[in-house]
Amino acid sequence: MIISLALAQINPLLGSVETNISKIKLLSEQAQERAHMVIFPELALCGYPPEDLLLRYDFIEMCMLALEELVKFSKGLSSVLVFGMPYYEGDLYNALVVVAEGKILGVYKKTFLPNYSVFDEKRYFRAGKEPLMIEIEGVKVGFSICEDIWHPDGWERYYALSGCEVLLNINASPYYRGKYEFKESFLKARAQDNIAYVVYVNMVGGQDELVFDGRSLVIDPEGKVIARARAFEEDLLFVSLEVEKVRRKRFFDLRLRERDVSAPKMVASISLQNKELHKVRVEASQRDEEELYRALLLAIRDYVEKNSFERVVLGLSGGIDSSLVACLAVDAIGKDRVVGVFMPSEFTSSESREDVYELSKNLGISLLEYPIKEVYRTYLTLLDSEELSIAEENLQARIRANILFYLSNKYGWLVLSTSNKSESAVGYSTIYGDMAGGFAPIKDLYKTWVYKLARYRNSIKPDIPERVLLKPPTAELRPNQTDQDTLPPYELLDQVLGLHIEEGMGLEDIVALGFDRELVKKVLRMVRRAEYKRRQAPIGPKLTKRAFGKDWRMPISGSY
Repeated sequence: MIISLALAQINPLLGSVETNISKIKLLSEQAQERAHMVIFPELALCGYPPEDLLLRYDFIEMCMLALEELVKFSKGLSSVLVFGMPYYEGDLYNALVVVAEGKILGVYKKTFLPNYSVFDEKRYFRAGKEPLMIEIEGVKVGFSICEDIWHPDGWERYYALSGCEVLLNINASPYYRGKYEFKESFLKARAQDNIAYVVYVNMVGGQDELVFDGRSLVIDPEGKVIARARAFEEDLLFVSLEVEKVRRKRFFDLRLRERDVSAPKMVASISLQNKELHKVRVEASQRDEEELYRALLLAIRDYVEKNSFERVVLGLSGGIDSSLVACLAVDAIGKDRVVGVFMPSEFTSSESREDVYELSKNLGISLLEYPIKEVYRTYLTLLDSEELSIAEENLQARIRANILFYLSNKYGWLVLSTSNKSESAVGYSTIYGDMAGGFAPIKDLYKTWVYKLARYRNSIKPDIPERVLLKPPTAELRPNQTDQDTLPPYELLDQVLGLHIEEGMGLEDIVALGFDRELVKKVLRMVRRAEYKRRQAPIGPKLTKRAFGKDWRMPISGSY
C-alpha cells in the first residue's frame, strides 16, 4: 500500500492572508494529480509569528473566512489539504486543519505551547487536549504541530499504539546554528521508537528577527531520512510512502504490543484515486559557513522585499564587518540595489581607502564618498573641545550615521548596520553611531565568525581584499588604534561571551574552565553595562542559540 504526499514548504507573507491563500491554492492545484495529501506549514494561512495581530478580532475573523474559502476550494481537488492557521472556537488555538471534498475532516489544536526563547504562544493561544487521526486511502495518519513532537511524551506514541503508520507534524521552526542536526536526530528517534514514518513540514523565509530554514523531511521507521526539501528556499517535495514497511516491521518488533491505549477515535476516513509513485529526493543539508551564509542571505532578502525597500545603503570603512555585510547585501538582492558610502576622517588610513574602493569595484556597487574631517572639526570648535577622548571618537561615528540616515530619508533606502555580536555584547559600538541602522544582518554573529564567513565568501569569489582579512581590526577613530587596545583578543572574548550568553554560565563556571578571573570579570561587567545600548539597537536575524532581542530579556536598571 502506497500513500503519496506533497510537502509544500512555503514562505508566507505575514498578515497577508489573501497572498498566502493564493499560494496554497496554486500549489494544491499543481500537486493534486501527484499526491493524496498536500501539506503546508504551521500557521501557513497567516504567517509566523503573527504576534499581537492575534489579539485583533478582525484579523482572526479574516483567517476564519479564509478557512471557509479553502474548504469551498477543496471541492474541486482530488487531494486532502493540511495547513496551519489560528482557529477560533470559543477561544483561540494554534491549529492544523484537514480539508477535502468541500468539508473539514478534522481540526487538531496544538497541545504544547512554547513559551521560551523567542516564543510567546501562551500569550495568544489555548492549548488543545485532543488527538487527531484520519484514515486516508487506508493509511492511518496522526497529526501534531511543531513543539508537540519535541516532547517524548507527546501524541506520537498514542498514535503509534492506535495503529497510525504516518506521524505528520507541521512546523514554523526558526533556525539557529547547530539546531538542524539536533532536530534531525530526535526526529529519527521518534520514527524508530514508534515504528512509523515521520513527516516533518517546515516553513521557510525571513521574518524580522527569525529565519526559517525549511529542510522539510521524511524519516522511515528505521530512522533513515528518505526525503529532504531544499534549505532556505521554497520547495514542493513529493514522496511516496510504502506503508507495508511499517506493518512488516511492527509484526516482528513487539515493543508497541506492550502498552495499551483507550479505544482510538478515527475522525474520518477518505478514499482517493491512485496517485503516481515518486522517486526519492534528498537535498543536501549545508553545514557551518555555507549554512550560516545562506541564512543571512534569506534574512536580508526577505526583510528588504517584504518591507518594499528598493535599495540598501551601508557605510564602508575598509574593515571586515562592513566588507562582509556588503557582500551579503549584493548576494541577497543584487549589486544594483546596494550603495556603499565611504566617510573618511583624518584618522582613516590610505590602506582603508584603497580597500574600500577595491571592494566596491569587485562587487560592482555604487560608492559615494563624503569626507567628514571638516564637519568633525566644526563640531569640535562648537563644543570647544581640544582633546581626543572617547566622546570625540564616538562623535565621528555619529556624524557618519547622520549621513547614512540622510540618504535613507532622502531616497527611501534601508540602512544596514554593520555592528557584530561581540561588539554589541561588550558595548564596543557607538549608540546612534555604528550601531544605528534599519536592519543589522550580523547582529548575532561573533567577530570570529565574521572572519570565517568572509573567508568562506572569498573562497567562492575573492571580492574582499586580502589585506582586510589580515590586518588587525580597528575603528580608526584615533591614531594607531586597534580593537585589542580595549578588548581581549576576539578568539578569547568570543569564547567567554558564548559561554555566558548561549550557555548561561556565570563567573565561577567560566573561571573553572580555565579562563583568567580578572578577564572574565571585565567581560561580564561590560556585558551588563551595555544593556541599555542593546535595547536601542536595530533588529537582526537570530543565528545562535541565544540572540540579543526577543531571546534576551535582561533588565537595564539594577545591580546583578
